[in-house]
Amino acid sequence: MKRKICILLTLLVIVGAAALAEAGMANPWSPTTAQGLMDALGLQLGLPDGATNVTWQMMENPQMGQVQFTWQGEDYTARVAPTDAFEDISGMYFDWEASDECEVGRCKGVVRRAHDAGNTVDVCLWYDDLTGLMYSVSVVGADLDGFDITAAAQILYIPMQTE
Repeated sequence: MKRKICILLTLLVIVGAAALAEAGMANPWSPTTAQGLMDALGLQLGLPDGATNVTWQMMENPQMGQVQFTWQGEDYTARVAPTDAFEDISGMYFDWEASDECEVGRCKGVVRRAHDAGNTVDVCLWYDDLTGLMYSVSVVGADLDGFDITAAAQILYIPMQTE
């Protein structure tokens, strides 16, 4: 009898584990294109000339668009999302060592820098208070001394007209 109970419990654990693995947490990002992002969510980002390895993604809840690309030897991630106020949408969670104000187009923003595992992490965040859109661009590299992430931000930012 004990043996039957052990076998039954083992089977239940195996079946339960398989069901959990199959159910897994769904990836909130879905692949898209620049035009698909505009059509589905009304969001857009520019890309620098010469960008390679370009991957567009979007999330519907909460609404956010993302493009990952390589430019001038560095890998970037840029995001745009409708928000009520300035907030960090970058997905980069570091103890920032430096934080400086900046301007991207007509928007006020901030550039942050941290070091992690021998790499430098730069993030630029800016908020367009006319459209209610929050933007971010981040890059991680071994040597970002003298690097200006706002140059990428200026290219990525496409001011959207308000009615």
